[in-house]
Amino acid sequence: LGAVALGFVIGGSAAQANADIPGGSGCSGSGQWLDDGLLVVAETDGGVYTIPLGDTVAWEGSVASPPGSYGGAVSIDLPPPFGDITVDTWNGDSETTSNSGVHEYDLPSLTPRGVEFQAFGVHNDENGSCSGTITFQIEGGAFDSPATPVSLGGTLVFAFATGAVLWPLFKKVI
Repeated sequence: LGAVALGFVIGGSAAQANADIPGGSGCSGSGQWLDDGLLVVAETDGGVYTIPLGDTVAWEGSVASPPGSYGGAVSIDLPPPFGDITVDTWNGDSETTSNSGVHEYDLPSLTPRGVEFQAFGVHNDENGSCSGTITFQIEGGAFDSPATPVSLGGTLVFAFATGAVLWPLFKKVI
């Protein structure tokens, strides 16, 4: 059932998508996947977004008033037992209300496809704080990862071994 569920993966999108920054904090943020064309705007609600295994993201963020001392981070919440990984952190002292840049990424081929991950970002400064989340999955199907055939093979070997051990229990006793 799990393999079938992972097989139904939504294809990449070139339309605008949205994430979520709750409330009217004056913070804004966006990311544009340059090869894929996906645009994520963090100020409004959205759903699950499908991203490519590798791409270049042009990002930008802003706050309503000069931040003074500031800090923040972006992390990805991975399924158990892996925990969180930090994508980026920042801190400093500034009167600038916006920043932008470009970040290239290339995830390993073993990264599971069709599994939902959640990215979380937070920014704190002298005026307050804001946070946002986005739920995403890697494009492709369950069989696009080289780990899938290995996992299925291991499952079959285990099933046959279990059957061989249990077989004497099912034989008719004479």
